[in-house]
Amino acid sequence: MNSNYSVVLTLANVGNAIRAARKSQKLSQTKLGKMAGLSRMPVYRLEAGQDVSLNTLLSILSALRLGLHLSPLPEGVPSVEALHNAFSHLHAEESE
Repeated sequence: MNSNYSVVLTLANVGNAIRAARKSQKLSQTKLGKMAGLSRMPVYRLEAGQDVSLNTLLSILSALRLGLHLSPLPEGVPSVEALHNAFSHLHAEESE
């Protein structure tokens, strides 16, 4: 895989990146939430790798002065569908 790519495939990866950016700017979760027009809780949920709305994500990115860059994934990186299919047996066991 090309080392120029930083592939984010999970909510945990996004949360970790947001946390690192917040801490590098010496912001608390509460302060970042206020800057984004939100409470602390959406910041906490995002950093914890939990699902948040796209609007919430964009508000937090804007408050951190970060952009969102979309680019094609390099060859060899599995798609979300491929990962889901590969691990679907784990989800089936949870619902039993």
